[in-house]
Order: sequence, then structure tokens, then C-alpha cells
Amino acid sequence: MERRGRGKKKPIIREAAADRIETLYSQAFTMARKGELDLARRYLYLARKIGMRYTVRVPKRMKRSTCKGCMAPMLPGITSRTRVRDGRRIITCLECGHVMRYPFKDEGHDNSEGEI
Repeated sequence: MERRGRGKKKPIIREAAADRIETLYSQAFTMARKGELDLARRYLYLARKIGMRYTVRVPKRMKRSTCKGCMAPMLPGITSRTRVRDGRRIITCLECGHVMRYPFKDEGHDNSEGEI
């Protein structure tokens, strides 16, 4: 007897899922700017669930713009505070207080001292 499982999803279905995730993220940030944080959280939750169901990877820029504690969209000055310190970008959610730290390379400055 053949075992039933999830199997591999067709590329066209995964592409449609990726488009839907993109749409839900943009709608979530639109709603958050209007002050509808509960609706924005719901959109982000649905986008995450679609990504898991159809094994579509959520892009890094979208993943990093969502609080991992309360699923709120990270809007600087509205729902998050961003600081830069010691080669890291520190983002604090103003809704739940969750702190996320992301490394970055500072290519603009040279740390050599004494040279003119």
C-alpha cells in the first residue's frame, strides 16, 4: 500500500504561495501604519503559515521586519526602536519588548589609527 504524505509541491503552487506571502506582508505594513496592529499581526501570521505549508522560504528582508515575539511588523519609530552598536543592529519591539540583534559589516569606515 502506498504511503500518503505531503510530497513535493508543484513549482507553480509554490510560486503562487510566494506571491501571496509578498501580498500579505505589504498589506500587514499598510495596516500597521494605519494603526490596525491586530489585523497586521493576523496577516503576518497567515503569511508565515503559507510559507510553512508550501515550503516557501520567507525572504530575509521580510523575516527581519517582523517581531519574533509578538508577530508585529517592525516599523522604526512606531513599533520598533533601532540602535547600532559594536557592529550589530539592535531592534527592540515597542509592543512586547523582544530584542533582536543582527550583525552587519561596516564598510564605510577604516579602523586604522594614526594614519593621515
